[in-house]
Amino acid sequence: MNVESLVNDVKTRADVVVTRGQDVIEAGVETLKAANAIIVDGVQTVVQTNVAAGKELVNLAQASFEKAKADGIKAVASNPIAYLPEGKNTVVGAYSDSLSTFSKAGDQLAKTLKSGYGSISAKINGEAPKAAAKKTARKTTGKARKAAAAA
Repeated sequence: MNVESLVNDVKTRADVVVTRGQDVIEAGVETLKAANAIIVDGVQTVVQTNVAAGKELVNLAQASFEKAKADGIKAVASNPIAYLPEGKNTVVGAYSDSLSTFSKAGDQLAKTLKSGYGSISAKINGEAPKAAAKKTARKTTGKARKAAAAA
């Protein structure tokens, strides 16, 4: 074996490693982009839900205060429970919506990260990555964006 054949062999193997490394980086970046979109959309949905609930609670509190102000102190003192704002349904609804959003986002994130891991693992091993993994990541990102737009 001469030096020239060794150098060519090393170059060939190095090219394969560099190519796989670039593929791994690209797959990792795509996975992180998809994960980021899911997280951002989920957080935006939760914030919008809680802001709307907060506004409704403020309106309920103002209506209760106006009612108490109009009825007078004697009426409030005789039956104070009647003047409490009815915000229980609003708070419970906001909590349920937030929990549902976190669950959906978590499931989507798990699927995206799992498919990204499979793609990266396949590229490291030199196998052809499954096209389904890329489609799943894109599909999940698209669903997350549509859900955020609808909310």
